[in-house]
Amino acid sequence: MDANELHWAAYERYHRTKRTSPDTVKSYHITLTQLTDFRPGRDLLDLERVDIEEFLIAASSVNASATVHKKFRNLRAFYRWAVDEEMIEKSPMHRIPEPAVTDKPVPVVPEDQIVALLKACSGREFGERRDNAMIRLWCEAGSPRVSEMVGIRLDGLDMRHDKVTLHGKGDKIRVIPFGAKTGQAIQRYLTARAHHKDAKRLDSLWLGMLGGALTTSGAYRLLERRCAQAGIPRIHPHKLRHLAAHTFADEGGSDGDAMSLFGWASPEMPRLYGRSAQVERAHRAARRISQADRY
Repeated sequence: MDANELHWAAYERYHRTKRTSPDTVKSYHITLTQLTDFRPGRDLLDLERVDIEEFLIAASSVNASATVHKKFRNLRAFYRWAVDEEMIEKSPMHRIPEPAVTDKPVPVVPEDQIVALLKACSGREFGERRDNAMIRLWCEAGSPRVSEMVGIRLDGLDMRHDKVTLHGKGDKIRVIPFGAKTGQAIQRYLTARAHHKDAKRLDSLWLGMLGGALTTSGAYRLLERRCAQAGIPRIHPHKLRHLAAHTFADEGGSDGDAMSLFGWASPEMPRLYGRSAQVERAHRAARRISQADRY
């Protein structure tokens, strides 16, 4: 095992003690692997400021500003850890300015595509009941991350008060409500689930078509499959989460409530997700005023 593999093993062990989200750990690993490939044969702890700067410059030529910003934060976290562990005296990222993120509204999934998506799984078979319920829950305020969605347990579902408990990043727990149509879809799925071969053996809410609990990769695949059946562009689960945040902001939901519902720790997140809603509200206002029609 070379030096960088040992560094990663130690860093990954640290995150296990912190109970860091697997998706976050994966992001760290990808960035560190890319930096290793950028400076082949070099020990990550021997790199200097110029190496990091050149890596970020190269990344900015092929990645969106938000992606470069994420790589910067991943590297900063790694080198801060190395300093805290006394593996290096000073981070090579010291005084490297944080990359700016272009203030660009994220496109929102059109309503007609959501209608088509739900229609593609409107039947009565087990898979259709499950997928319809999941898609509707993804569209609710507080929309679960993929890992949170597949991690829902039967005892976390409150069908009396129409809410569900989610286990999020860093073992954080939050409860989100859902509407009548989502509740109806979940109830119909529960009826279908009762006849599944693993219904009594497993406490996972979402079960796979062929058995066992639905996995993260299975959740991605089901959405991809339904998009193909609906004849619409592929929709990533995160786009449904963004749609939910957009709709919440567009209906006047506050930043503080959004942070609570969506499990965000930073106030920047509701502002980031709310920009597309702000642009849409501005467009509606402009159409209502129709200034040029006065002349």
